Amino acid sequence: MRTILYNILLYVTRLLLPFLSITNPKLRLFYSGRKGLIVNLKQALSTSGKPKIWIHCSSVGEFEQGLPVIEHLKQSYPDWKVLVTFFSPSGYEAVNNSLIDFKFYLPLDTPINAKEFIDTADPKIALFIKYEFWYNYLIELKKREVPTFSVSSIFRPSQLFFHALGGWNRKMLRAFDYFMVQDQTSLDLLKSINLTNASVTGDTRFDRVLKIKDDPTRFPEIEDFCKNEKVFIVGSLRPEDDDVIIEFVKQQSGFKFIIAPHEITEKHMLKLEQALNNCTRHSKLTNKNKDTQVLIIDSIGKLSRLYRLANFAYVGGGFSDGIHNILEPAVYNIPVFFGNKYYLKYKEAVDLTELGGAFPVADANQLSTELKKLEDPDLLSEVKEKIENYVNANRGAAKKVVEIIEQMVEK
Repeated sequence: MRTILYNILLYVTRLLLPFLSITNPKLRLFYSGRKGLIVNLKQALSTSGKPKIWIHCSSVGEFEQGLPVIEHLKQSYPDWKVLVTFFSPSGYEAVNNSLIDFKFYLPLDTPINAKEFIDTADPKIALFIKYEFWYNYLIELKKREVPTFSVSSIFRPSQLFFHALGGWNRKMLRAFDYFMVQDQTSLDLLKSINLTNASVTGDTRFDRVLKIKDDPTRFPEIEDFCKNEKVFIVGSLRPEDDDVIIEFVKQQSGFKFIIAPHEITEKHMLKLEQALNNCTRHSKLTNKNKDTQVLIIDSIGKLSRLYRLANFAYVGGGFSDGIHNILEPAVYNIPVFFGNKYYLKYKEAVDLTELGGAFPVADANQLSTELKKLEDPDLLSEVKEKIENYVNANRGAAKKVVEIIEQMVEK
C-alpha cells in the first residue's frame, strides 16, 4: 500500500510540475532539465561500450563528498565511464568536472523511469551518496543484481528506518549491497534492524577538503584586498543569517570581511550593500576601492579556496535548514562559527563544537563574545591545533570505500 501511495504521489508531482515551474526558477530548471532525458541519455551513451559507474548525488555538497571516491575509482578502473546524476538543479548546474563522462538529472523515481533509466545506463555498479534513498531505483537495481553502495551515509534514531512503522523504508535499505557509514552510531543503528553489511569508513569530505587545501589556485586581487589584515570570511550566507552577520560586521572594526552568499541573487546582494555601507562586490573591485571593509563575492566556485585567507569564519545555514560545509574552513585550522538552531545532525559540527573548534551562536552579540575570547593567543593556538588534529585523524575515507567496492566487484 505504501508503494502504491508513493508512486501516485510521484505521478501527481509530475503532472503538477509544468504549472508549479512557471513562477519558480528552481522548479523550472528541475522540470526542463528532465524533458526528454531518457532519449538524451540513450544518445549520449550510444557510442560508449565501456562499463559504467553510476554515482547519484542530491546536490553540490554530495558531489563534493563523492568526488574523492570518483578519483580513486578512476585509478582502479581507468577504462570505465562515470555517469553522475543529480536531483537538484543547484547541483546539476554548478558541477563541471573532467572526471565525469556523463552528467544528467535523475528522472523522478517512478517505476517506469527507474526501469528505463537503468535499462539505458546499464551500470556495472551504483553508488548513492549520503542521504539518497530512492525506492524504485533501489528495488530495480536489486532485481538486476547490480552491486549498490551507500557512501558516507549517516543515520539517526529519529529516521523512519528505525521506527516500528518503518518497514517500507527499511525495504529500501535492504536493497543496498553495502553501507560505508560515517560513524559507529550509524553502524549500530543498522545492526539494530539486522543489517550487518556495513562498516565505518568515515566521511569522504575530509579527503576532498584536504585536496582543495593543496590546490595552488590564488586570487591576487582578493589577497591584495586583505593586505595582511585580520580577515573574517562569511561563507554560504543565507538570508536567515543576515541579521546576525550585518549586526556583527557593524560591531567589528578590526577586520576585513569577505562575504560569499549561498545563492548569488541581486536581491540579496543589494540588501547587504544597503545595510553595510563600506563594501564592494568582487566584480567591481579595483585599486580605488580595495580599502573598503567588506568584499561581497558575486560569483560561484571560489569560496573553498578563499578560506585560506581567513583568520576566522562563519558558515551559513544554521538558522535555516542546516549548516553548509564547515570542513572547508576547518581544513585551514580556522575556528568556525554558525547559527545554533540547525547543526546537531551534522557530525563534524557536533565533533568540532565539543572539541572547542566550532561555536554555535544565537546572535551577533554571542558571536562577538566568542570571538573576543579567541583574542587570547594561547587559547587560539590550542584551538587551531585541535582542529588540525581532528581533520587529519579523519583523512583516508575514500580509499577505504573503494577498497570495499573493489572486493565486492571482484566477487
